[in-house]
Amino acid sequence: MNAEWQAPLAGLPGATPLEQQHGEWWMSSSELDVQAMAQLMAMLGARLSTMTGVAEPGGETAILYHYSLGPTSINFKTRTRENRLVSITPVTRAANWIEREIHDLFAVEFVGHPRLARLIRPETLPPGFFRGEPPATAQP
Repeated sequence: MNAEWQAPLAGLPGATPLEQQHGEWWMSSSELDVQAMAQLMAMLGARLSTMTGVAEPGGETAILYHYSLGPTSINFKTRTRENRLVSITPVTRAANWIEREIHDLFAVEFVGHPRLARLIRPETLPPGFFRGEPPATAQP
């Protein structure tokens, strides 16, 4: 692992040890301070590639942050609490639409997002329709 970013990542609030999987680096922590992570990744010159939402049992959502630092892929996995998570958009503008998309599809509330409005969800579908719970239907 590259010492230039190893020590700073280990010092993040809520950090867990990094693991290498299939040539990429991963940190999985339900306690990760995502704004501190985004600030550090920006300071290191990393680029947010994308974010992924994954519905979990119990109504929570896993959020994966995928970064590129030169030829190195660094990924962070955390999860919502009461389906809420602090927005990284104030730190990383590229997260704006991705957080809005995850909000549409998984009903995650990104606290502090400057404009968490519907982005891609058709008006006929309820927020969070990717959670797997079928929408209520009227009985004939």
